[in-house]
Amino acid sequence: MTGCERDRIRAICESYPRLCANLHEDGWCRFERSNLIRARYQQQEAPSDANRYVLMTELETYHDCLDPLLDIEYTDRQERKNDKVEAIVLVREELAALEQQTRASDSPYLQLWHWRHHGDRQARSRFIAQADSPAMQQPELLKALAELLAPRDKKAAEQALHRALGLYQARQDIDTAIIANLINLQIGERRYEDAWIWTRVLAQLTEQRGVDWERMDSYVRFSPEQQRQMQQQADNLVTRLKNGSYIQR
Repeated sequence: MTGCERDRIRAICESYPRLCANLHEDGWCRFERSNLIRARYQQQEAPSDANRYVLMTELETYHDCLDPLLDIEYTDRQERKNDKVEAIVLVREELAALEQQTRASDSPYLQLWHWRHHGDRQARSRFIAQADSPAMQQPELLKALAELLAPRDKKAAEQALHRALGLYQARQDIDTAIIANLINLQIGERRYEDAWIWTRVLAQLTEQRGVDWERMDSYVRFSPEQQRQMQQQADNLVTRLKNGSYIQR
């Protein structure tokens, strides 16, 4: 597979040299470089906000991989360091140009990008306004929406988290940070029974053995019978999440 991937990247570079221009040439950050070339190619072949977002994330990842290497002293070939410096400068320029192009985008991913990277409040407002749009129905986006809503509307934030969980299909890996955020909201509202149940769900999905059960006990203690009933609820939630049939009740 690695050889096939090298062949694909080589074919792209031979057909479209500009997509591979101004990138470093040694073995450092090899996967990041390949992913960037592939993202450039995809945007060239099918220009869209979705592909621009992928390209922006790959530019950032490539930059962040190379940047620490500039502190390394290259005793045998100074040009190895120089081509990384040039690559970083040009990648920053390419990313800045894409950010300028996408400032008014309707894509929630790009709106979230501009809020997180530049504190763009207009992008944040447009992102929140899309709460019920089809484009927002992605677990990652709904988790981000919940984080923005939580300070002023905890009920809406919790609904967003439940919607996020309901989007997972059978056997998909679930982002357990969604559940952790849900638990924090429940504890903040002193809904300790719900928090107890979802803490058990979290423990089962992550197979954690180091969950701090004493933290829950410090809020409220439940009788053995209550715990048995709540554990049944937690088991039912885990089953529904794993088979892709979770719907908030």
